[in-house]
Amino acid sequence: MASPDRKARKKLQRRQEILEAAYTVFREVGYSAATVDLIAERADLAKGTIYIYFKSKEELYFSLLVNGLDILVELLRDLSTKDHPPETMLKETAGTLFQFYTEYTDYFRLFIVMQQEDMQNKLTPELAGELNARGTAILKLLSSQIQSLIGSGVATPVNPWNIANILWGAFNGITELAITREHLKVRNPNTEDLIYLFFEVIERGLASHPAKPRSKASNRQARP
Repeated sequence: MASPDRKARKKLQRRQEILEAAYTVFREVGYSAATVDLIAERADLAKGTIYIYFKSKEELYFSLLVNGLDILVELLRDLSTKDHPPETMLKETAGTLFQFYTEYTDYFRLFIVMQQEDMQNKLTPELAGELNARGTAILKLLSSQIQSLIGSGVATPVNPWNIANILWGAFNGITELAITREHLKVRNPNTEDLIYLFFEVIERGLASHPAKPRSKASNRQARP
């Protein structure tokens, strides 16, 4: 008789095999055309077995997004353990994010699907919590990098959490734009160049000492 630990490992392995099959199917035919039948066929499993692990195609989809964010969290954690000079930290971060984009571009294509309102309505509270937890982990890792730049004197004192949100939001915006233009068959600037350029702009801004922004009230008063 298999031990409980062995059963748990086997169940986890089977779940991962299903997710990998779903990833392949979504990549080959797109989310809309994908079906649980196709995923079951790709995983070489009975359709009923899929439903033991996932209640629907939508749950498979959101679980894949969690998987994708887990990969990025590990890449950023690995980066944080390396002894990079503070001056190159943001450049290394840009490289890590671009690496994730190039190696797992299909996760970004899947993420675009989630922007549709009907998909968000199908997101369960449990999976929403998991996605939010991964997103928070990414922001914390980025924020920690900014804090280390401030501590080393490379960056001027700022709110690290706000800068982390700006970096993460811009990265997602650049990659989403690249994928959208790809679909439209529109010429697109080099995505790698855009990511590195943005991080360089932020780095320069953090290293400078800009004047304190004027309030909205003073801006209004300054208008002719």
